[in-house]
Amino acid sequence: MNGADAALRRWEGLPSRARIAIVIGAVVGAYYLVLSITGPHGWVHQHAPIGFILVGVVYGSVYSLGAMGLILVYRANRFINFSQVALGSLVGVLSIGLVKVHGLNYWIALPAAVIVGGLLGAWIEFSVFRFFRSRPRLVLLVASIGLAQVLGGLELLGSTHEGFTALTGAFSPPFNVSITIDVYTFHSAEILAVAVVPLVIAFLAWFLLRTNAGIAVRAAAENSDRALTLGIPVRRLSTIVWAIAGALAVLTYMLSAPFEGVKPALATNWPITFLPILAIAVVARMESLPLAFAAGIGLGIMEALVRWNTTGNPAIIYAIYLGVVVVALLAQSKKISRAQESDSSSWSAVGALKPIPSELRGLPEIKWTRRAILGLLLAVFIWIPHMWGAPNQLLAAFAIIWAMTGVSLVVLTGWSGQISLGQFGIAGVAGVVAGNMVAHWNSDFFFVMTVAAIVGAATALLIGLPALRIKGLYLAVTTLALAVALDQYFLNQASFPQFIPLNGVQRPLLLQRFDLNNEYEIYLVCLAFLGLSVLVTMGLRKARAGRVLIGTKDNERAAASASISTTKIKLAGFAMAGMIAGIAGALDVLVLQALAPGSFPPVDSITVFGYSVIGGLGSVAGVLIGILTFKYLESITALGQVHLLISGAAMLWVLQFLPGGLGQLVYGVRDRMLRKVADRRGIIVPSLVADKRQSDGGGGPVQDDLLAKMVADNGSGDVSDDTETVPVKVGQ
Repeated sequence: MNGADAALRRWEGLPSRARIAIVIGAVVGAYYLVLSITGPHGWVHQHAPIGFILVGVVYGSVYSLGAMGLILVYRANRFINFSQVALGSLVGVLSIGLVKVHGLNYWIALPAAVIVGGLLGAWIEFSVFRFFRSRPRLVLLVASIGLAQVLGGLELLGSTHEGFTALTGAFSPPFNVSITIDVYTFHSAEILAVAVVPLVIAFLAWFLLRTNAGIAVRAAAENSDRALTLGIPVRRLSTIVWAIAGALAVLTYMLSAPFEGVKPALATNWPITFLPILAIAVVARMESLPLAFAAGIGLGIMEALVRWNTTGNPAIIYAIYLGVVVVALLAQSKKISRAQESDSSSWSAVGALKPIPSELRGLPEIKWTRRAILGLLLAVFIWIPHMWGAPNQLLAAFAIIWAMTGVSLVVLTGWSGQISLGQFGIAGVAGVVAGNMVAHWNSDFFFVMTVAAIVGAATALLIGLPALRIKGLYLAVTTLALAVALDQYFLNQASFPQFIPLNGVQRPLLLQRFDLNNEYEIYLVCLAFLGLSVLVTMGLRKARAGRVLIGTKDNERAAASASISTTKIKLAGFAMAGMIAGIAGALDVLVLQALAPGSFPPVDSITVFGYSVIGGLGSVAGVLIGILTFKYLESITALGQVHLLISGAAMLWVLQFLPGGLGQLVYGVRDRMLRKVADRRGIIVPSLVADKRQSDGGGGPVQDDLLAKMVADNGSGDVSDDTETVPVKVGQ
């Protein structure tokens, strides 16, 4: 037994009260360590009054309710529910809107909202996630992202219909009670939380420990298959869990809204609100409700102390949350990896779409058709934007940058199986470096792009290295935390004024001749880099490294048995994706001509991932179709916020019925045309006829065939192009 295992056993042997006290003390101690380094005087310059510490306890206990809902769903279904905050926000915003705009009694609205949240949670489980029950766990995670977009779109539409656009600042529940402790006065909002949270905790403890349904929920969470053999109604219990989680999500929002304000626009930027709840759940190992309560209190105290000691810049809390998430995940790496391996958690729903078969690739009609399509696309993308005005050309440039980010996701998620929910965070790090090089040093354009690519690759490797030990979960959660921290803290003028050029970022001359201040010319530059990224990515796909990356994403053991260095292959995938994202980030800064909070909003990372899933992460063409289509829909002002609802619903539909995305439809039409050509020429193409190995689910024969070719390739360094026509779907 090594030291880590021994320490873990000692930790698990401690009484629950001791573990709770250690967690709270560790969080507060981490706060003082951070402030000793970053505080204005080197060390914490003034201890916070007891009143501020107590208000941190109140706020943290409210956050812990949301984390408990997240944990309950995870224990029941084994995925992180990214729609948790959106569910609570939808019902909470509409309920408070009825109170503030239409005069509904608050004491009726509060319990009614909680009940509606429970019913909505149960309905979501029954009507949405039950259809995904047999799918890999990370597919469920992505489905929850699509659901969050649907709920966010409904929230914006509903609040607009109510005439309730925003309520900034605090508001008081309708009872006049206040208590002053030290220098802080607890008003009705905090007192209501103090009264409600213990009752909710007591109810959850009673339900899980004393009722038959609660005991069954715990048993099903430990081993759902065994629970089914014992006659436990697992599906019904899952619906109950979702009802409780929905009620907790709404209650968390209703209790926190009086002191945080109500902003329906937050539906489009929910990752910022989701991060504290996610950090608490991760510290609690996604399983322990008492530990979640303790972590919530500890992080609440830490946030209160941060606000006390950093009056002008409390955004450092988001950087601390990032550190908490990373440390907590790494500390639990062995356990998380075992759990995810048993849950088949890799991104195996994405099928690698087949290229044109080698038997037909050299035919004149195929060659000229490909050239005609390519020429038509070039004419459309070059000539049509030339007729637009500058604002539309600017929007087109941003769409191209999003498309580049989507191409990086093809490598990272579609081919490597790692989900990144903060790809614009990686792009943002490179964008900061590129923006400062241009603003302060007036660096050469191509040198800036080269450095941005290197910084993007280094950032992706730094974040991705631990992901070699924690599949899926680590990268998704950590990149999301990075995106939030970058937007809220690192690109904050109060945090790092040296990172934010006061006069913006002026676009440099290209080749000392072309003025990139012209919107059409900067658009053409972005288009050229998109073409380069597509060529490089397709080159990787045709190379042995790309085929191995796809063939081993779900079965590392089989690949290792074929003498394949899966670690090197994955690191190459991380580096390639980071390079493309880094260049996209540098171009984004030059197009925007600024670096500031909002330059790389975290919700953009979620959205670009969703658009890529809709298009089809198995192919570059599919991703480009998905992203460019929905970016065009965003530009149609008549749609308003409906595009958020459309994109979320489309993502759910694609995940259920069209795993290959919109690209699968396009490739299906192409294959039908190729069959006609093959029939007319009298050429037999095995990959175009009904392949029973593929229709049977992509099981052993395909996997064994692919691995055999990889082994052969280790000696020769080359594999026939025919291997590209073998669809890879292993480990499901």
